[in-house]
Amino acid sequence: MKKKIEKHLIGLTGEYFVAGMMSLKGWVASLTLKNYPSVDIFGLDPETEKTINIQVKTTKNVKSYQVGLMRSQRNEINDTITCPFVFVYIDKNSNIEYYILSRNQLIDLIQTTDDEYYNRPRKEQLKDYPIAINLKDLAKFKDEWLNLWK
Repeated sequence: MKKKIEKHLIGLTGEYFVAGMMSLKGWVASLTLKNYPSVDIFGLDPETEKTINIQVKTTKNVKSYQVGLMRSQRNEINDTITCPFVFVYIDKNSNIEYYILSRNQLIDLIQTTDDEYYNRPRKEQLKDYPIAINLKDLAKFKDEWLNLWK
């Protein structure tokens, strides 16, 4: 399978898994049409009639997630991150883990996470690079589904 198609299918897999979990929890989830900016799922809590937009990031066998910002764009974080994120991790045995962060939790995490990738010794210093969240930094958000509604 071509790498670009495989990456796209992994992303779709994560979105379907999140929508399925939301349904199991009594919420209504609808996947967006592709290329909808910064939103993968529209959600509804039928009990409260509250709606949300959700961004899903999925990795398979990779222990970090890019959040769509470059290091040089950190000052634009409040404008760029507009909704909760669900990070889906698929391990080599196809086991699934979910890490759910409200918009504010993700912004705080990005602002307080050390730039270990940027700061590591190298021959030529990086000018810029994508902001990534490591799986270890997400551990306390595992299965915190109610963070969607914060």
